[in-house]
Amino acid sequence: MSEMKNRFTGRWVFVVLCLATLSWQASRAADPSAQDDSQALARHFQKPESGEPPMWGDPATFAPRKGETITLMGGSTVFEMQYEGYFETRLHRQFPELGLKVRDIAWQSDTVFRQQRPMFFFTEQGDTREGSVPDGRERLEPGILMPRFGKMESLDGEAGRAEFLAAYGRLLDALSQYSKRIVLVAPEPFFAVGPAADLAGDRNAVLETYVTGIRDLASERGYLFADLFHRLQAEPAELMSVTGVDLTNEGQQRVAMALADELNLDPAPETDTALDEAIRERVLKKNLLWHQYYRPTNWAFLYGDRQHVPSSRDYRDTDRRWFVEELDRLPGMIGDVEKEIAALR
Repeated sequence: MSEMKNRFTGRWVFVVLCLATLSWQASRAADPSAQDDSQALARHFQKPESGEPPMWGDPATFAPRKGETITLMGGSTVFEMQYEGYFETRLHRQFPELGLKVRDIAWQSDTVFRQQRPMFFFTEQGDTREGSVPDGRERLEPGILMPRFGKMESLDGEAGRAEFLAAYGRLLDALSQYSKRIVLVAPEPFFAVGPAADLAGDRNAVLETYVTGIRDLASERGYLFADLFHRLQAEPAELMSVTGVDLTNEGQQRVAMALADELNLDPAPETDTALDEAIRERVLKKNLLWHQYYRPTNWAFLYGDRQHVPSSRDYRDTDRRWFVEELDRLPGMIGDVEKEIAALR
């Protein structure tokens, strides 16, 4: 009797352990911290058609190709470029015949160390539960890549510089598998306004050492370098920022002008401002559609870890993924707005 009881107890212990293991694995599979986002930006791109990443010409100059995609990367200040549209408008005015596509994939809090994204965001493997599918959105064409990092990372001080440059190098290694047409953009400085105005000088002294390292990375790898840090040093702080870190609308406009100058674009035309505004209006419309495609709401029900629940499906036809259908309309809508931009140019 005792032997039978021990055997029965042992079986239950085994079952409980198995269930606990399965529960742990399931919770880990849905845990964003288990997803490697140290070079998440590289997941956004499709492999080059030729099999070889495109490169700059010789000498290396900012010379976009017809129909090329220019991808902006960084943290909050790059993310907010989509709300202003000045730099993209300048590109369309400079290269009216090229039909360029600009995509902002910046995300608040992105750094060279980590670009955290929702679970299964542009990953090859999706959620494994029945009825779930991997992220099916179109990957970006690997054209010109413009990462802008270093400002917030520099708050780690000079002691963090080596680690920053090492992490940046690893991120560039990942990105360069898709394109070597890379512009390393040094960030704008801290501005002496806001609650930390008195710290701007010391912070910029440290940031300058990071900028020097970014310039060296660009030189070593054959990339272009755009130095917003030094070009914007003399700008009036009260026009550039309220907090000393984030940019005002005027600040974004001046950053766009500085970036264009760093890329040796022609001076902005002083006439036909109505055309500029007409283009910018459509750029902002396109940016809104792109934002809805790139950062859709209800991600968990779309391609995340809640696809298996009834809410992710049409209640009249449970085989129909209506979130996916809505999202799939957006690339065509983006293309229509870009045709409007092309017609204006």
